[in-house]
Amino acid sequence: MNSTAVLYIVGAAILVYLLRKAQIRLQLSRAKHRSLAGHSKWSRRLARLVPFYEYSEAEIFSVDGAPAEIAAKRREAFMRLAALFNQRFAKTAAATASIASGISDMQFTSRYRVPFQFSSFVRKHFKLGSVLESSAGPIVTDLDGNQLYDVTGSYGVNVFGYDFYKECMARGAERVKDLGPVLGSLHPVVGYNVERLKQISGLDEVSFHMSGTEAVMQAVRLARYHTRRKNLVRFCGAYHGWWGDVQPGVGNPQTAHDTYTLKDMDEAALRVLRTRRDIACVLVNPLQALHPNKNAPGDSALIDSGRCAGFDRAAYTEWLKKLRAVCTERNIVLIFDEVFLGFRLAPGGAQE
Repeated sequence: MNSTAVLYIVGAAILVYLLRKAQIRLQLSRAKHRSLAGHSKWSRRLARLVPFYEYSEAEIFSVDGAPAEIAAKRREAFMRLAALFNQRFAKTAAATASIASGISDMQFTSRYRVPFQFSSFVRKHFKLGSVLESSAGPIVTDLDGNQLYDVTGSYGVNVFGYDFYKECMARGAERVKDLGPVLGSLHPVVGYNVERLKQISGLDEVSFHMSGTEAVMQAVRLARYHTRRKNLVRFCGAYHGWWGDVQPGVGNPQTAHDTYTLKDMDEAALRVLRTRRDIACVLVNPLQALHPNKNAPGDSALIDSGRCAGFDRAAYTEWLKKLRAVCTERNIVLIFDEVFLGFRLAPGGAQE
């Protein structure tokens, strides 16, 4: 075989390889959500082009072009509400301010309660409190004696009510008081908890963590270790904690090389899972099924003729079955992140 023929064969092989790479890359692009949330690298690039700005006090009540008399009424109502808050929540706000400088999370959350263009002005006039004194059922009491219904989504009030958990905490502390906070060794009651969790979940083992974020981190690390692959798949809009690998895009200082954000309930996502060899695990938050805008019109399941059709249990069940089958076929670890749901979907959770 002459050298020209060898060059042709090598060139053809390279071309086939490059075409295959391009095909796989195109499949991945088509499976990503069409918003910037699905394209984390592009979202970061575009975010760098957007300068910071905020509205001045003179324009903040008329940014929508409202006439002067309407803007004046808005300002009067805002200031009246601010004065009421400052009077009614004085002790709570003062206690919050006294500790906020030492707690990074409180500084962060106070800045994103309203859009950034209005944030400085609102924080200047509204001194919101994040300190509470007591709870009873669905009601919490602050340092000023104000009793308020808890509608913030706390686990306690949503599942059993705060009184149930306070009783559990008291009984638990009483049971282990003789051992105390010993590090490393376990109290015998842990054995009972392990057996109960195994029965409820249908799993062979359990692992204890301080938060849902840490549990997800550990699950992904184990999946990467055992599969010897590095990439994880998450679905657009789903929340899996504060870990950087599951929050790619704007605000994350690390570039997302190992995270694919795909469309939920979409066949294009399944094609990616079937064709790639670098995916260690897929993360699913079953609460994502209740997201009314997670699919665009024309996509499968939750959008019907441009209107929200609500949670289609049968469609979502069918989607999970397809996802389970593909992951099993491709030796991809399927991780159900059920921090917000626990085992309320079914005994055994979403897996069942």
